[in-house]
Amino acid sequence: MSVFRVRKVAFINFGLLFIFLSCWMSWYIYPLAKSFFVEEDLFYGKVSYAAIPSLFGGSNLPFFDKTFFQINGDTGATFVLYANDDILDRMAEWYDFSASNASEVPLEIYATRVGNKFVVKSMASTDGELSWEELSVDYQFYWCFVGVSAVVVMLIFGLVLVIVGIVHKPKPVVSPVSVENAE
Repeated sequence: MSVFRVRKVAFINFGLLFIFLSCWMSWYIYPLAKSFFVEEDLFYGKVSYAAIPSLFGGSNLPFFDKTFFQINGDTGATFVLYANDDILDRMAEWYDFSASNASEVPLEIYATRVGNKFVVKSMASTDGELSWEELSVDYQFYWCFVGVSAVVVMLIFGLVLVIVGIVHKPKPVVSPVSVENAE
């Protein structure tokens, strides 16, 4: 097997890897990206259930680190809060999902419906607020732009690698001159 044939397979495999990673990331980015094009709704209530996914919970990675919660005991309406540790630490000054009195604090939540979930755009209570500018503009929109850019770059790079792996023809391998023919 020639050296180029191994490179050809490597080009195709790395191309497919980048395409897979871009699809995987876009699956995580989609709800947040779509939330910028949907009208916001206002909700009032007290948190009845809160959960942090165990796979990426506490990782501080955008799109992966999120908090799910429900208000007023409504199991049909799940809210998703995309926020990093800094935002959650500032929010903990006036509201903490893990506090013993978390279900007693009334909240005002602006959220957009994406599929069967609501993406939180801002939150407020009587003790403080998580503003729309801080959460949606400074954090969510910025990381959504960075994520979509990374997805596009990985997708294009993956497609280029696959095309190069399929289209490029190997150069003929010149075999070394044998000792018998050297004379």
